[in-house]
Amino acid sequence: MSTAGSMLIVEDDPALLRGLMDTFTRDGFTVRVACDGHSAVEMAVDGSAEPDLVLLDLMLPGMDGLRVCRRL
Repeated sequence: MSTAGSMLIVEDDPALLRGLMDTFTRDGFTVRVACDGHSAVEMAVDGSAEPDLVLLDLMLPGMDGLRVCRRL
């Protein structure tokens, strides 16, 4: 099965995260997940699988979504 691309979802609400993962995996995306800003930056730039798309929550613990966006 071909994929629609790779996605990094950055979300700290478990219920919302489950819904997003279900939706995007069903649509063929390869999904990676981060629950905080620091993990998101590490995952996005670790070199193993740069995402095609980042879905980013603005209100995250530690590093907020705007800081994550600037770092990326």
